[in-house]
Amino acid sequence: MQCTAGFRATLAAVRAGFALISVLAGSLVGGGCVSDSYAIRKDELARLASTAPAERGGSVRVDQEIQGTDTAPTDGVGVETQIILIPNINLSVGEARPRGSWHGGGGAGGRSTTGGGHSGGGRAGDGKAEAIAIIVAAVAILFVAAGVEGSRFDGQVQLHPMHPVHLIGPDDSDLVVPLAWIDPNMAAWADHAVVRSAEGPWHPLSRAPLERHWTYGVYLGEGAFSSVDGTKSVGPASTIQLGYFPHPHYGILGSVFFGWRDNEASANLFESRYTAEVQALPLDAGILHLGAYGGVGAAARFEDGLAGGNASGLALTGGAMVQLELHTRLALTARLGVAAAHGEIMQDVLFGLSVY
Repeated sequence: MQCTAGFRATLAAVRAGFALISVLAGSLVGGGCVSDSYAIRKDELARLASTAPAERGGSVRVDQEIQGTDTAPTDGVGVETQIILIPNINLSVGEARPRGSWHGGGGAGGRSTTGGGHSGGGRAGDGKAEAIAIIVAAVAILFVAAGVEGSRFDGQVQLHPMHPVHLIGPDDSDLVVPLAWIDPNMAAWADHAVVRSAEGPWHPLSRAPLERHWTYGVYLGEGAFSSVDGTKSVGPASTIQLGYFPHPHYGILGSVFFGWRDNEASANLFESRYTAEVQALPLDAGILHLGAYGGVGAAARFEDGLAGGNASGLALTGGAMVQLELHTRLALTARLGVAAAHGEIMQDVLFGLSVY
């Protein structure tokens, strides 16, 4: 069976996707990776607004930004800064573009926007060589992504009650006020807020546990691959994934699988699968997380040296997952899976790193 146009288009899309990710990863490294600004989510703003002003700096949940929100810096505050609990800001929810700031010691508000075996000799050998190149690129991107995300701090910090808070509202409007002055009206108006570690005393308290949002992962191991002659044997296997978790325990991902081995003709057998995958990781035991996955998509097998070895068609995948939490955004992942394709049931065991 000849390589289908759909398979060629999918492989081209994979190459283009990794080229784009490579450019983005390079821009992150060139831009200095992470900034000194930290986002405060809207729900955290609401919680802070309901806490006594003099006490709300005791523990504030923040997420470190990569490039940072473009806000004008203030003069900040010090340990000895007097706590003033009489706000002088009037703000109506829904106001289009408020502009204002608390001038603490001359501070200003405002914001401007801006594997083994044979390496060639046929379709399987060519597919294997291209897969190896993609895997090498994927692993390199993984190290960059893990380095950037691993350097970020997401968790609880202690702030001075008068620490400047940059409230970011509709249409990128902003308002700079002390933490102690935020009221429910301001919290309802703001989309989120930003604080800078350089604008006051900064004391990290604890890192947040693993949070799943956008995710990228690369997993390597072994798989069992079936030949047209009915034999089954193991060889190198890998999976590359990109997706999103709309819920902390449930995600939707695109998955690319590559595997290969030598067949009975001492030639290359190359297996690839392209699936949409659902992951569920509902069981937590401290830093250990357990779950399962299932996917559906297309599979293609190229086999050199044996007549009729090429095949393509439906692929169904599923299996168990175990994650070991390393960081708010990093987890070691093990996958024990099965795949149904070409009228055969094949297994794989993979280990790797998930970046969130």
